[in-house]
Amino acid sequence: MKEFDIGRFLLLPNRKLCGFIVEAEPKPGVLSKISAVPAAYNAVILCVSYSMPSLKDKTIRGLGFVDLTNTNISAEKIAEEMRNLKGVKKVEVIQSPIEGFIADACFHRILMGGERAIILRKWGYSGLISGVRERFGTGGEAFLYYFGFEAGIKYGRSHMEIGLKLGLADPIKIAQLICVHLFNSVGFGKLKIMEIKADPPKAIFRIYDSFECELGLKSGKPYSQLIRGMIAGYLSIFFNRRMKAKEVKCIAKGDPYCEFMVEPE
Repeated sequence: MKEFDIGRFLLLPNRKLCGFIVEAEPKPGVLSKISAVPAAYNAVILCVSYSMPSLKDKTIRGLGFVDLTNTNISAEKIAEEMRNLKGVKKVEVIQSPIEGFIADACFHRILMGGERAIILRKWGYSGLISGVRERFGTGGEAFLYYFGFEAGIKYGRSHMEIGLKLGLADPIKIAQLICVHLFNSVGFGKLKIMEIKADPPKAIFRIYDSFECELGLKSGKPYSQLIRGMIAGYLSIFFNRRMKAKEVKCIAKGDPYCEFMVEPE
């Protein structure tokens, strides 16, 4: 499985779309009853996301987009039936501003692991990465590297804190069991740690489908600056000494993946 649409908006021309925000009790069977309401009227559920920030929060929040094209029922009628279900606390309707387009304009703060996050589509991050390189040349590449390095330091500290909460203190174990999965979960690419050791400190990171390097597929040379910096900053925290990362393979020059050799600076 390579792709997953997180469903913050949908673009389906000539379709009658609507959205629902539902708050419900976290009890068995409640979510299935909610989803059964639009299905009973031949409305197609296109995307559903659920969120329960913590065990202390006794409410599950759900966001769903529905296609009403093949039914005559209104979104408000569906919402009314949902409100009457046992365990449902609140239902709000998101109206489509124009036929064929729907977006979540209600949850303007997105959280990941309890911390605020933002989403940059390709048009946005390509402007930040490729645009900076085009305008400032090697100086722009240096900026991207150090932006990544500082971000990697922050990620490294965050992952160390997560590890401690889970009873992990070994940096190598944290990298293998936490870093890899978090990196992959946010869409940066698919990370594999081919080698990592502490004495002497050294690592080989391999990334498939790098979001950064796919922007430079016509460059014919190693393209990573931002992720390369992230890796160096990240491992600088883990090894407690400044590390450097060199991209020895890159999809931008025809390799099947990007690979980084990391050693002390």
